Amino acid sequence: MSSGITTGFSGITTGEPPAFRDAPAVLEPPDPAITLTWRLTSADPRDIVITGPRTRAGYRPRRPGRDCLQMRLPAGIPMNDIAGLSALDLAGLFPRDPAGRVPIEAGIEAQLTAPAQALPPLTDRGRLVAAATGLLSRPRASVSAVARHLSISERHLRTLMTASTGLTPSHFIRLARVRAVLARIDDNLTELAVEAGYYDQSHMIAEFRRVMGTTPYAFARRRWPAARDCPSPGQIATVEGEEAR
Repeated sequence: MSSGITTGFSGITTGEPPAFRDAPAVLEPPDPAITLTWRLTSADPRDIVITGPRTRAGYRPRRPGRDCLQMRLPAGIPMNDIAGLSALDLAGLFPRDPAGRVPIEAGIEAQLTAPAQALPPLTDRGRLVAAATGLLSRPRASVSAVARHLSISERHLRTLMTASTGLTPSHFIRLARVRAVLARIDDNLTELAVEAGYYDQSHMIAEFRRVMGTTPYAFARRRWPAARDCPSPGQIATVEGEEAR
């Protein structure tokens, strides 16, 4: 793995994921990115967890004292390139207190915006995937238009996206639209449906329900599905198998 300073994380959060006002649970939103989660109080390299795209939202019980650092990888870095990354690779990237711990404090995200030395540089293929994900994230994006813009076939675009992100271009667009609605869930939902790129309000409700487990209206009123503990590996495999069908 290269150690060149060429690629930084696309997003970093500490502690619990950002909560909605009056949230009844901890939301794990849908996310097409690969994410690294590291328990900051540990130097054990096995404490880092690498997760692929989250295609459905998770609702977890609130637990005090979570001290994890969640780092979203930029698009274009294949899972194979970061499979060997460990907490030890990350140890020198973050400021520590006199006891050697990474402090959980307001503003730590601002200290972590420098390019990450532990990440590999993007290849030409990676840069093409990064460009594709940027275009697919735009409102009213279409697979055919993005393929034309990149001067590649739709089949080639699908192959690139599936190999790098685990998602087809169409699935990526669906998640991007739901994330756009989540970011403005308290706005006028009728207007938001159009601005987020849905055909109409019914289209938005159907896609949102499939990913979030409830309608936009219920979610906005904090009527969320019941919070559940993280599933076991066997349960995860079952859910992924059902979705693939």
